[in-house]
Amino acid sequence: MEQESILSIVQRFGTQEACIEHLESIRWPDGPVCTHCGSTHIHNRKNSNRHLCRECNRSFSVTVGTIMHASKLPLPKWFAAIFLIVNAKKGISSLQLARDIDVNKNTAWFMQKRIREAMSGSDGLLKGIVEVDESYLGGSMTNMRKSYKKELGIYPGGMEHKKPVLGMMQRKGSVKVMVLDKADSKTIRPLLNQHIDTTSEVVTDGFGAYRMLHKTHAKHVVLNHSKNMMSLGKYNTSRLDSFWTTIKRAIVGQYHRVSSEHLQSYLDEVAFKFNNSGKDLFSLLIAKIIQEKNEIAAI
Repeated sequence: MEQESILSIVQRFGTQEACIEHLESIRWPDGPVCTHCGSTHIHNRKNSNRHLCRECNRSFSVTVGTIMHASKLPLPKWFAAIFLIVNAKKGISSLQLARDIDVNKNTAWFMQKRIREAMSGSDGLLKGIVEVDESYLGGSMTNMRKSYKKELGIYPGGMEHKKPVLGMMQRKGSVKVMVLDKADSKTIRPLLNQHIDTTSEVVTDGFGAYRMLHKTHAKHVVLNHSKNMMSLGKYNTSRLDSFWTTIKRAIVGQYHRVSSEHLQSYLDEVAFKFNNSGKDLFSLLIAKIIQEKNEIAAI
């Protein structure tokens, strides 16, 4: 499918009515359903974007339960923002998004936060050959005074100022990435058991947190990176290594720095784009936003 342009999106969804019609066709292909009681006995009000339920006598709109609900921003701006964010390979700053859709930077940041929330989540267990590795993300300490580093307890080569992140990638499949409180076996092993099928062949480096994986999974292949063992036959972590590079380029090159509080949402954005590479990301995310909502949602 040929990639759409921002101009074509603006032309297709340049009005509130066009956006609502598109969302309703996805959420309610057989006609509106009350978001309060689930009834299909609906009165469609003329010249209104809200519907009235004949059963519970309450009104509702198609955006109830979605990231766009209760927003005063017109839907065409939401659609434009979604298109720009999913098609920015290395991400887009809130300042740039604010300029592109003509909102203030705080509004742009709020929209980005909600859109990234919609990108989160990856269903299903990882199977087959699964590459696992941890990384550390954070700001550079190059220009920090030595006295201040010492005060913070940061030492040469240390990772105290960075946040540990775990990556799990299925060979020729999806990646799951999550921020860790601490990179140790107590934190990591439950996540591996939760997200990786027990029939999988797990490939890791020699980090101690991955020990005993051979007891919970079909096979555990250890690559001793300290001895420059980067592969063993068909087993390697090169695809996951490439993913880490993509993340670091996005954070350093576009966002420059990301707080620990919001790091997971940035990782979700990069993972969503990676997992759906080659697809129509705009249509995919619009459908995800409107379908993954509370079926019975209060206003």
